[in-house]
Amino acid sequence: MSRWSASWQSPSPKPAWDAARAAMSRWSASWQSPSPKPAWDAASLAGALKDAASRRSAPYVRPLHAVLLKLGLSASAILATSLAHLAFRCGLPGYARDLFDEMPHHDVVSWTSLITGHAHQGLHRDSLALLRRMVNSGVAPNGYSLSGGLLACAGVGKDALALGKEIHARICKLKRHGTVDAVVENGVLDMYSRCGSIEYARKVFQSMVVRNIVAWNSMMSALLGSGQAEEALGLFVSMISCGFAVDEFSFSIVVDACRDLALLKQGMQVHAQVVGGGFESDDIVRNSLLDMYAKCGCVDSAELIFKATPSHDAVLWTTMISAYGKFGRVRVACLAVLSACSHGGLVREGWHYFKLMSDGQISVRIQPEHYGCMADLLCRKGYLEKALEFIENMPFDSSVAAWSSLLNSSRIYGNAKMSRLAASRLLKLDPENHSNWVALSSAHALESDWHETWKIRENMSRECVKKEPGCSWVQLNDGVHVFLMADQSHPELIGILHTLDSMEDVLVMPQKGT
Repeated sequence: MSRWSASWQSPSPKPAWDAARAAMSRWSASWQSPSPKPAWDAASLAGALKDAASRRSAPYVRPLHAVLLKLGLSASAILATSLAHLAFRCGLPGYARDLFDEMPHHDVVSWTSLITGHAHQGLHRDSLALLRRMVNSGVAPNGYSLSGGLLACAGVGKDALALGKEIHARICKLKRHGTVDAVVENGVLDMYSRCGSIEYARKVFQSMVVRNIVAWNSMMSALLGSGQAEEALGLFVSMISCGFAVDEFSFSIVVDACRDLALLKQGMQVHAQVVGGGFESDDIVRNSLLDMYAKCGCVDSAELIFKATPSHDAVLWTTMISAYGKFGRVRVACLAVLSACSHGGLVREGWHYFKLMSDGQISVRIQPEHYGCMADLLCRKGYLEKALEFIENMPFDSSVAAWSSLLNSSRIYGNAKMSRLAASRLLKLDPENHSNWVALSSAHALESDWHETWKIRENMSRECVKKEPGCSWVQLNDGVHVFLMADQSHPELIGILHTLDSMEDVLVMPQKGT
């Protein structure tokens, strides 16, 4: 509203809005005139709607609607759709829906506006329902209609994957009759990525004739999100070799990949490129750099970025506080504070802040993650029985994170019975996670319950459950070496084995005087 007001006092207001404003003043005056004459026309109204939408001016939705009705233009699909678009831009999806329902005829433009408007407002399932209505009404969706459906599928996630594939099939049919906008193809890629189908996303990316920077970033982000940070870095190198200019999103993704792989040296090199490219002031890149340094143990470097930032958002504060907490520099702030107390072993302080939150003395809505931190705090200090009681009495559904903390601590403190219980609960909560099968098998083996151990392993074999091999990264000089359990593909394997044998001989050699 402030921007809107400022434009009225501006010495050179926008021509379209200036004319529309003058027309609106004349129209307002006409209501008090003994013989009112409409001062608006379709052109000035269209200009006013467009300008109000760009300014997100909610107070002008109803007056402009009144003008539309007074001029008898409510049957105009173009103007009614523009008014609905304004309502969406102002966060009034219900008003926009009512406008749409009042239209005598619904064309592809009005349907598309409604579908994409709901998707952008986060009303993903409503958007998909409208897309079905559009198809059932006999109006064929165009690329932009389907793009809105893809956005809605991405918002829903895995549950909408089947519908996303149907939309993709329609887009493929459109491509047979002409070109499809790059925005639509990028939407397909993003949909598969956010619905958890990384292989389909990879196929879509490889089939693209033209790949813009958005497509490259989407594919790198998808790989990173699916735990394939190395592949994301490789794709970044390929993008550079193809001559693409890196943007802030590209840098953020590659920094996050270095963070996940704990590649500090490579992360510092990317940081230098960020500074050279002039992206160090970007909030997203800055947050990624701070997080990367924190996760790599360089808290001082993270602190330098934090202090050099002119304005701190919640993400930056939380990341910095979390870094302090994990390395013993405990500070105060909600979830990060509880995490800091957990890593610092501060049981009393943790319960103090948790009580402030649960009693409503801090204006933060308590979430399952806060309970998970408290369970982790108890587990780390070895209070396993208290942790079990706390987890079982949580007001939320059982937390995977909480039971995982109990399982890990039970192993550390040698409590086989508690390990078995925690592993059993985890398997019930997340049976698709293969590591839970392995954890339950290991818990029974710890108690020498070999009958149950082999029974579980037979079930694993029958269900084709495989234990992921252990993996280590070792940075040496300018290279990073990756080692997998039982892997014999390393090019310098013979030399490594010889070195290990010589080290073993030194370690077992008796010392003088013994």
